[in-house]
Amino acid sequence: MENKVTFMYKTINNLFLGVSHLADIIPMAGKQHLEMAIEYLTERIFHEYQQGFSPESDGAVDYCRSWIKLMGSQGFLDEQDYIFSEDGDQVRIKVYKSNCSYYDYCTKAREENMIFSCPRMLSCRYIASRFTGKQYQLKIEEISDNNWCYGTIYPDEIITEMLIKDGDKIKMAGDRVVVISVNAYGLLLKTIHDYAPHLLGQVLYESAYYSSAIEYDRVSSYFSDSREIIEHLLRATNRIGNIRYEIIEFDAVNKRAKIRGYGSFMAELFVEQKLFNSPKVSCYSARGRLAAYFTKAWGEEIVCEEMQCEALNNDFCEFILLSRNNAK
Repeated sequence: MENKVTFMYKTINNLFLGVSHLADIIPMAGKQHLEMAIEYLTERIFHEYQQGFSPESDGAVDYCRSWIKLMGSQGFLDEQDYIFSEDGDQVRIKVYKSNCSYYDYCTKAREENMIFSCPRMLSCRYIASRFTGKQYQLKIEEISDNNWCYGTIYPDEIITEMLIKDGDKIKMAGDRVVVISVNAYGLLLKTIHDYAPHLLGQVLYESAYYSSAIEYDRVSSYFSDSREIIEHLLRATNRIGNIRYEIIEFDAVNKRAKIRGYGSFMAELFVEQKLFNSPKVSCYSARGRLAAYFTKAWGEEIVCEEMQCEALNNDFCEFILLSRNNAK
């Protein structure tokens, strides 16, 4: 019997690793898909055993405690391994690592750098949201403690990035989107280049700048500092197959940053469609995007220049960002 129980837990952990692996290759909002899968699982378990759910009050912390007590009554966990405390509308959660059913999943997901979220804390987020009528978010805290995992659930709207089918339309974060191949987009740029080659770079830069400024404003309230916001936005850009960014330097005091980009689709298009008379740096959209993000983040006009480009057979694209005052 012991071997069967061990096999069951290993299977559950591997199942979650499989879902995390799938979330990694979903172009947009893979983490949201992972969290939805865990919350749907929680919902089904709750419906199955809800007769044992008896919170002491209508506060989020007591809903969480009652949920864990319910799971403990089914022998799935030891409720003594879970500590909850209240801080205003927030609920702080501590989970004793060694006894957690999902210990292998959490450990391997981190080791393999997969998209990851704590199933136990997410289940508490679901229960709190369901019974308080508020939408909760989860923040897993990276605290150096070999014995406990820490997290906080707090009421706030969740960032929506998923592509969803809404009737005859595809939408992302409420906006209608269309899926277009790189080849089709390249032909569009070639048409602009053929009729107005002197405008192409400016059009790409400014359109990216203004749309990126809107993106920054949409998500800024979800993060505690400007670097977190920019890192989130750069990851999102990578997930849609645009370019993978790496922050090399980030100096908010002196308003200076260096960013490298890998796999730029824009550099690829400029070479394939011959969108220049002689080879030159070509990532106008990336420059506009980065300039907008850092201008928003640092509260003054930031200029972005591309110093190396994959269109010139460099190993990466490299961008330098400076305050316009310092760039003169």
